Amino acid sequence: MPLHATIFSKVRLSSLMMGIGGVLAGTACASLSGNSELIPATLCFLFVIFAQQSGNFYYSYFDLRHKGGGHIANRMVQKEKKSSMNVLRECSIAMLLLTVMIGFPLVSMGGWWTILLGVFIFLTGWLSCGGSNPLLRTPFGVVCSFILFGPVCVIGTCLLQVVHESKGHIEWSYLIPAIYMGIIIGLMCVNSTLLYGYANLTTDLRNSKVTLIGAVGRRIGRYIFLMNGILYTLITVVMFMQLHLELNGVDFIPSIVCLLVDLYIWWQMKVRPRYLYYQLIDIGNFNVLLMGLLSYIIFEITGNPDLSHMSFFGL
Repeated sequence: MPLHATIFSKVRLSSLMMGIGGVLAGTACASLSGNSELIPATLCFLFVIFAQQSGNFYYSYFDLRHKGGGHIANRMVQKEKKSSMNVLRECSIAMLLLTVMIGFPLVSMGGWWTILLGVFIFLTGWLSCGGSNPLLRTPFGVVCSFILFGPVCVIGTCLLQVVHESKGHIEWSYLIPAIYMGIIIGLMCVNSTLLYGYANLTTDLRNSKVTLIGAVGRRIGRYIFLMNGILYTLITVVMFMQLHLELNGVDFIPSIVCLLVDLYIWWQMKVRPRYLYYQLIDIGNFNVLLMGLLSYIIFEITGNPDLSHMSFFGL
């Protein structure tokens, strides 16, 4: 396989929409209290993108090295296999170094707790993609998606912006929306991960990869997908009832739109031909991005006025 083909086949740009959606949701929560900040938010975007790419490349490298059969054809000659392994390993290391570089300014803005968060992200990511048995090859892979893209990404992004703006003074009310939104985005990312297993079920079972869908089957998997969609919608209702936002129902638009998208995906999981299941993965990932984007637009417009004492370019 040519060098550029090896790299671009493992970038998986669609998967980046989960991380970006989480950062947007965290920034939206910071906007509610008027604490959204441009530079920390931008750094969070870059951190998530590079971290995800590092994990994608490393998972492909691990799969090829241990003959997992999930990515590069087993008929590849030994010379091509060794070359591809080297490329994937070096790409993973390069993305990891870029992630660490972005992490340094985040630590300077957020403080010591960001170091602990970074270590947790690294360990969880490594357990997901590597180790003796990567969690993404087991039914527990959805747990990693929930934690990393949900509470960790959303709460971490919101907290970083609040801390950076308030110089360490944090009110509990600032983080309540992020806690709710972290659970919502986490459940949506569980659905996205389920779609990967749903589309690849036959190949996964052939290669001894038992995801949650492989453990429960496609039929029960569809019920889990649907229940997640209903659950995060109900959590959204509870969230806005507790926050007492007087937005005349506008705040429910993101969750309603995303639930409709999930209902479409759920129906297509039943009627679409199996060879077209892969298209549902992109739609599921986009749904996470859509939730974050719509929430950010609405909360930025209707949230508290910007409390920032910082300015850019003299404005």
